[in-house]
Amino acid sequence: MADIVAKSHLFKSLDEATRKELLESAFVMQYDGGEMLLREGDPGDTMYLVMEGTVRVHTHSPQGEIQLAELGRGACIGEVSVLMGSPRTATVDAVTDVTCAVLARHRVQRILDAHPKVRTLLEALVEGRARQTVERILGG
Repeated sequence: MADIVAKSHLFKSLDEATRKELLESAFVMQYDGGEMLLREGDPGDTMYLVMEGTVRVHTHSPQGEIQLAELGRGACIGEVSVLMGSPRTATVDAVTDVTCAVLARHRVQRILDAHPKVRTLLEALVEGRARQTVERILGG
């Protein structure tokens, strides 16, 4: 888990002590292929960092289900809810067996408050994913 956090686009700028603090607050979850990790509309008080495997992110629109992305090792999921305090904006299913580090919202918020650069990176990630979602919905 330490290797994933150290190489994560989002968390690699943190110093070693802060990464250690983040890791100490995380726990590991495993999911079988086909299992749902997150459900659109559910409350979101955790963020996931994919350590192994592949997940599929999809949402519902008036046109039906839209696949937004397939993400693998090192990807963050659930970040919109953690950053915005809103319900889950998409459903995430395990494509393969998946192992994730799970980070509680209040712990992530503490890191974001202390490290504005990480907050900026997370906000940019959320903005980019929102733009991709709109493009997929409009592009049908």
